[in-house]
Amino acid sequence: MALRMRLFVLWAMLIVLVLVAVTGIARIRFDDELFRFFDSDLAAFDDFVALSQAFEGDSNDVIMLVEAPDLAEPAVVTAISDFLLDAQFVPGVRAAISPLALRVATENGEFEPLFPYPPPPRDVMAARLDAALENDPSLARLMSADRGAMVVVLPITEDGVDDLRERRDQIGALQDLGERLASAAPGVSVALSGYPVLRDSVARALIDDIVMLTGIGIIVGFIIAITTFRSLRLGLLTLPGPVMAVALAIGLHGHLGVAINTMTIALPVLVLVLATSDSVHIGFERSRQGGRGSARATFRAVRRVAIACILAAITTAVAFAALSTSRSEILAEMGRMGVIVTLASVFTVLLTQTTVLTTAGRFAWFAPLFDRLSAHPPFGRGLEHLPRFAFGAPRLLAWFGLGLLAISTLLYSQAGPRYSLMDSLKPSSPIRTVFERVEERVSPVSQIQIPVTSTDPAIVARVQDVVAEVTGSEQVQSIAGVMGGVDVVEEELPEPLARRLVSRDGTQTLVSVPFRYENGEETLALADRIDAALAAEPGLEGVEVGRVTGLPVMSARVAGVVLDEINRSLLIALGGVGVLIWLWLGNLRVALIALVPNMLPVTLIGAWLMLTGKGIEFSNGLALTVAFGVAVDDTLHVLNRLRLNGGIPHFDRARVFSAIEEVAPALVTTSIVLVLGMGGTLLAENKGVSDFGKIAMAVYVLALIADLVILPAALVVFGPRRDRHKEKEPT
Repeated sequence: MALRMRLFVLWAMLIVLVLVAVTGIARIRFDDELFRFFDSDLAAFDDFVALSQAFEGDSNDVIMLVEAPDLAEPAVVTAISDFLLDAQFVPGVRAAISPLALRVATENGEFEPLFPYPPPPRDVMAARLDAALENDPSLARLMSADRGAMVVVLPITEDGVDDLRERRDQIGALQDLGERLASAAPGVSVALSGYPVLRDSVARALIDDIVMLTGIGIIVGFIIAITTFRSLRLGLLTLPGPVMAVALAIGLHGHLGVAINTMTIALPVLVLVLATSDSVHIGFERSRQGGRGSARATFRAVRRVAIACILAAITTAVAFAALSTSRSEILAEMGRMGVIVTLASVFTVLLTQTTVLTTAGRFAWFAPLFDRLSAHPPFGRGLEHLPRFAFGAPRLLAWFGLGLLAISTLLYSQAGPRYSLMDSLKPSSPIRTVFERVEERVSPVSQIQIPVTSTDPAIVARVQDVVAEVTGSEQVQSIAGVMGGVDVVEEELPEPLARRLVSRDGTQTLVSVPFRYENGEETLALADRIDAALAAEPGLEGVEVGRVTGLPVMSARVAGVVLDEINRSLLIALGGVGVLIWLWLGNLRVALIALVPNMLPVTLIGAWLMLTGKGIEFSNGLALTVAFGVAVDDTLHVLNRLRLNGGIPHFDRARVFSAIEEVAPALVTTSIVLVLGMGGTLLAENKGVSDFGKIAMAVYVLALIADLVILPAALVVFGPRRDRHKEKEPT
């Protein structure tokens, strides 16, 4: 009766969790977070926000690259003209900036369209365009010198509301019109790029990636469980905990209003592999319970491994908690969600597996499954030679591990931050390809912008000259290049164009220059040179010239600070894990020893990032911090087995060997789960997710080797000597 009541309570709790997960999944949202990632209290972000509020930015520009054998061909000009007319009727498209909108001066001093209608013969139009390309920098920003490519800039709705569906409809309509343009003129090709297209691509990839990552993780865990336990039924019994844990993790995002983005998308798959690892450990421990009654054996197995599973979740949560201190709101949000889902996951797995195994234990077919597992060595025993190798030369390996740790830590400390707005795009991404082709064929796309609190054309011209001298560009844009200055801009230009030169309140002007974006480091160097030159210009004394800003500059400045915070988070996680192990075991020496095999994988990869010049990026920085918390899982299970065998208060070599021997199959199995479970990230469309997975997988592999070789050697050489001396005393 007591067992039935306990089972009833367990199933009731499980059903509640299922309802929470399902209702939360129905409310899930996806977010490309291009701008929210940089939302912080940093001055660079405040400068960018102020600029965005005062002027029209390029963050909502859809960039269309049109390529043709010759853009002077009348049929091509007609097709482009028709496209531009139709494009401006697409809801949300506010203007069309293209060569067809430019005007040229006639012999009598009047202005006429650069592209007359109807289009003149090709030879006449070609001569007209060649002359304009030599004399008009505005055309050079929009058309290639060989007349083979042109850029059309289409600013879409900028209302402060991030509506993914609306943006997707706008981009879809423009793509349809582009295809119609390409089919209307022979030899014409059309491709879209720009930040709105980038954001739409990221959002689409997030939806595909989370389905793919979760599906691959579940399948991999199931296959490994079957292979390890040599039983289809045991493999199936291992699944409920991980499936429930990942469903709840996703559902909690929905209930808490936290969107899935390129940062938080890693959380469900992390939860999945951690939950599978815990479920496998429970299965191994259940097989050790021998002839005990099925329900009693299940409860005892869960109770014996629960402390290690919970501590592993807490160490991972500590790593996430360290990230929650970031000044980047989206990174802090990821940290908070990481704490919530990892802690919720471990208790979900313990509850689910206890319920499922206890229920299954009431059937006759259940007990023989674990009896068979106990009688036959499970998969993974083939790596027993690693700890035996460690016990063969413990002093050499222990000191080698410490030396390697010291050297790799020194190299890791020299790895500088690296950042690029293109980090989320793979080199083969169509959007990245178009972006690079626009810069190669026509003109740089990225903008450096300097706000000037003056509408005096002479002052603005001075700022423009300084910027042109520093950048070496002839394409600097401001009201200084407009005859008539502010009055003409306000009266004759469309609103989206006017606001790129004069602020909405009419008190500021904007000087902007396109530049070829490579990475954040080079962007900051250029911005600093411009700031220094403007500060040293005597003609600008008393003029309020703002700091160089723009999306590339702002993102690079904020990224540098945030990457430093990620490194700091790793140090916080390291200290937190050491304290937890110390409090758990009550032995400082063992706690310090336990950090060695977990620090070593992180510092080795950090050293490799430094030596290869890759530096610390968001994806690998986060992976090192989070993977450190996850990799501690294996160490905790080794120490837990040592504790259960009485090896902490009565420390000796035999107990260390026995603990390693008993737990090695589970370590190998769970490490395979961690590595292959993260393998789905290699197929992710988002490059940041893929890079995160590569680094995390490398950490898990190195952590397994360190736990099987360095940890036992270090425990034998540097373990609690006082306890061993006491053990030798006669009783």
